Parts: sequence; structure tokens; C-alpha cells
Amino acid sequence: MPWDRFRDLAPTIAQTPVAGTALEALVVPKTVTWSDRDINIFVGAPATPDAPNAVPLRSMLDLGAAAFIAVFGWHIVVARRVSAALGRDVYVTHGFNPTDTAPDAHSVAAKFHTHIHVPDLTHRRPVRPAELTHFERLALIEPCASIATDLVRHCLTTCGSADTSVVCRWTVTGGFGHVSISTPLDGRLDEDLCCLHAVLAVLHDRYHELVGVFTDGQVEQATGHCRFVPVAPAERLRRLDAFEAICQVRWSAESLAVLRHLANRLVPATARDTPRSTRIRSAAQAWLAKGLSGALNLVVPADGSTLRIDFAPRVISTSGATKVISVGPTLIRKAQGAATAGQRQRLRDFEQLVVAATSGTPDIPSQGRSPSSATSSSPARPGSSA
Repeated sequence: MPWDRFRDLAPTIAQTPVAGTALEALVVPKTVTWSDRDINIFVGAPATPDAPNAVPLRSMLDLGAAAFIAVFGWHIVVARRVSAALGRDVYVTHGFNPTDTAPDAHSVAAKFHTHIHVPDLTHRRPVRPAELTHFERLALIEPCASIATDLVRHCLTTCGSADTSVVCRWTVTGGFGHVSISTPLDGRLDEDLCCLHAVLAVLHDRYHELVGVFTDGQVEQATGHCRFVPVAPAERLRRLDAFEAICQVRWSAESLAVLRHLANRLVPATARDTPRSTRIRSAAQAWLAKGLSGALNLVVPADGSTLRIDFAPRVISTSGATKVISVGPTLIRKAQGAATAGQRQRLRDFEQLVVAATSGTPDIPSQGRSPSSATSSSPARPGSSA
């Protein structure tokens, strides 16, 4: 769907340009699902005489460095304002797998969007890795997180495009299914986001190289979703040896084990009951996510002193039952029931708070008091006070 038509149809409650770009952001409300403080932000480019049929943005992978800095810098400014008003950590989460059409993939609408939210832990159940089923572990820990951690650390020490004065401020930590980067949240935000864009570009390139290790790029048709067809195990192992020899990454033992496991155990995808089914009856129906997929979290703490960046690579195409929350692994509780009146009110209050933050309102009321409606002006530039 073209962006202009999507914009006209979406139940938008605020609209604002993204400074320094031809893009605009729409604030779109959600129902109470995995949080009662959660709202969607859709980003796209309106048609112009010079670009009447512009290709819609699907994910952050479509953004060049300048647009990436502007879009996520804008989000961080908004999140800082909301965090200051609530006295709570505020998350900007961007889930993406734009080339995967599977019914349990996240971004099947193929529209660039994010969540600005506060995690609701009361409706999640803490879990211990040893207590998870095999499939829950695959869905939650995303085994390739160790590969991403190794690549991020390698990139920050060797990547020529990275600003060494910036990366020296970064602290990289491998987490449960994700890799986290912490950095001061100060006037160098643009530089941090520029470096983050470069790091993500390296991860994207290495993903395509690994696709070339395990497949010839051929796709099947039986599933209805064009999954890659793996080459024979002996050929995968031969290619993996060559990949490890030339990529110069200091792989951890866990990453090497994951890569060897894939080389030895990948099987061709098989069809489910119907192309739109999410029911998985066998390992061959737990399709690997197609394209670089995962979630990017930008977390603004209540004190506003640091920015935490989480990247969670996605391996198995699963439903939205799992989310990266760095208080430890959690899963959404089943049978939550209908939203309560209190939850609905908190959601409405949160919507108005975000609307005020996007409008550049200098004094955002605390949640529970209704701020005035938004205008279409933009918040401060990244790095400025908010």
C-alpha cells in the first residue's frame, strides 16, 4: 500500500515531520496487548512530484546513515521526554524481518514501524533456561545471538568505518538472546547512531555471506513462502570452513557450535497445513527467518544518563509471544483476559503523553493528567536537551 493511502487510512492521533529528512512519523494507537503503555510509530515518505511512486520503507535496513540518525534520534528525543514525565525506563523497539512473508513473521505488513513502550512485567512470567521447552528456547534465546555478539565486538575493534573515539565509550555485553551496547546519552548521540548504523550494516553483510554458506540462493515453492533450500551437509561444512578462514572474526566456542550445528542439521522447509497456518508439527515446519531479522531496542533510563542498545537476531519465525526485556527472560502469560478499565485508561494517558512529546511540548504533564493535543511540529534535534 502506498504511504499516502496508508496515512489516510491509519487511525493516526498525531503526525509530524522527521527533521532533516523527507520522512514523516505517524503516532498510531494500539490495543492493550503486551503492555498497557505502548504505542506504534509508523515512518514513511509522502509522494512528491519528483518521487510520485516512492518505494515504502519496510525496516531500518532501508535507511541510509543520515536518515537512520534522524529517525532514531527523533525517537530517542521523544522517549527521553516520556521517560522524564513517567520516571520510568522507556523503550523504543523496532522489530523487523521485511523479506519474510511467513504468517508468524513480525513485519508482514512491510511498513516501517516502532513501538514506544514501557514493559508490563505483571503480565509476563519469568522463566529459567533449564525449564524452557526446546521450542521455547529457540523462540526466546535466538541461538545466533552469540554470533551477533562476536561480530559486534569484532566490528568495533576493526571496522574502518567506526569512529574509534565513539566506540571507546561503548560497553558491549552478550545477553540472553541479544547483545547490548551501553553508551552515555549526551551531545554525541548523532555520532553514536552513525556508528550503530555502520555496525548493523556489517551484521547485514555477514548475514548474506552465511546465506551463501548454507544455500545457493535457490528457493522452494511448496510452503508458499519461498524458503531457501539448503545445500548438502558436506558442501555446507566445506563452505563454513572457508568462511571461518577468511572472515577473521575471533569466534567464541558457542558461536562455532551454533554454526556447526546449522551446517550439520539444517533440513529443507516443508509445508504446513496451509500457507497461512502458524501450527508447527515438525522441525521442518519451524522455518528459519528469511532475511536479516530481529529486534532493535533503544532504551532510555529514567535518569536519562545512558542509552542502552539491544540487538536481538531472530532465527525462528515465531509469534509475538516473546520480547527482549533485559530484566531476564520472560514470556507473555497465556489467557490474560480482556483489558481492565484501569489498563485502558493507562493506555489512553500514555498515548496523550507520547503525542505531547512528539509535538515538542516543553512541560509534559505527569501521567494521569491530560496534556493538550499535538501539533505537527518536530521535537528537538538528537543530542539537545529534552
